[in-house]
Amino acid sequence: MIVDGTLVPTYNWHGPGMRLYSGKHHCAGFNHQIICTLDGVPLVITDPVPGAHHDTFAYRWYGLDRFLDPHDTLADKGYQGLDLITPVKKLPGGELTDDEKHLNRHINHHRVVIERVIAHFKCWRVLSSIFRRPLTSYRRVFSVVRALFFWIQNHPNE
Repeated sequence: MIVDGTLVPTYNWHGPGMRLYSGKHHCAGFNHQIICTLDGVPLVITDPVPGAHHDTFAYRWYGLDRFLDPHDTLADKGYQGLDLITPVKKLPGGELTDDEKHLNRHINHHRVVIERVIAHFKCWRVLSSIFRRPLTSYRRVFSVVRALFFWIQNHPNE
């Protein structure tokens, strides 16, 4: 399995009772966790978490560790500390060994699959451009898009 997070941008940085501004992405939005197989079959797209929260928070918030074997799940560097298979971070002023570089290349070679799944999911215009509707309607709109996305994945020829 592969897990990664993505931010769906919104026009407003402060919603009702939530902080949406993501310092990492320098914009406001909602964070979603996406899980897929190594073959690129999407399995789970979580409900939104305010964008001010990082991937590790969202992973714990939804208890994804209950469903994923940490020794069989690839993730990016944002998930370090969760016992998932992640690339090795270079320490400040240090260099990676050849083995660490090889490991990082191997992990990233397989992680590219989830990046394609995310790109395919974000092809929906409502998710690729800034969400401009009232923030109170975001969950409902997102749920419809997610349902249609999975329906199309399971019925490609209809």
